[in-house]
Amino acid sequence: MSGSDEGEEVLVLYGSQTGNSEGAAQEISAAIPTKLSSPGRPVTSRVMHLDDFLEVEKAGWTRLVVIVCSSYGVGHAPIGAQKFRDLCDEILGGGAGAHAGLLEGVAYAMCGLGDSNYTTFFENPRTIDEAMRAAGARRVGELGKADASGTGDFEQYKVIERWVAGVWKELAGVVEADPPGREVLDAARDRTWKLCLELFPDWRPSKFASGAVLPLLGVALAIGGAYLFKR
Repeated sequence: MSGSDEGEEVLVLYGSQTGNSEGAAQEISAAIPTKLSSPGRPVTSRVMHLDDFLEVEKAGWTRLVVIVCSSYGVGHAPIGAQKFRDLCDEILGGGAGAHAGLLEGVAYAMCGLGDSNYTTFFENPRTIDEAMRAAGARRVGELGKADASGTGDFEQYKVIERWVAGVWKELAGVVEADPPGREVLDAARDRTWKLCLELFPDWRPSKFASGAVLPLLGVALAIGGAYLFKR
């Protein structure tokens, strides 16, 4: 047990084209406080797109994240996960061990969705899973594989329900263990964000956003004031 009464947050991250992944992610996030909290150790949760996690949260990793994501088209990433897929492709394409340790200290559970009518239906979830592990994150529980073309006991929603029911024990084992030092997760965030800025230059702060606005504003006011005094 961590012994902390400050609580912690578990992020649920998703990418969804038709809404199925989003719906599952919302349900998981809503259940987390009840399923994972214990006396003296409250657990909260937020749910968001994988891309928003990178850009808006600046890759602020918690020690445990849950990922629910589908494939779209020919093994592509769905809405809300395209930048994250680019990141995963970079991790896997950087050569053996190029990004090892990037996500040290992070544990994750993952459920992938797709449609087996397409030969590449699970390519995107598989790519994310492989990249997370290649970067040093630790997967807990089985990799969920929910097929939109499944029938009987393998209908997609039934597979998701079974995966969720079976993963709570694994998730609880993470939050009940002693947490990594804050510096470990801060380092994972910093390394991920640095890589994001290399991949997505438009995310870099402009010179105006980095403090150049105030000096320019001061110059403008000074010029305006001088003009008034000359009148």
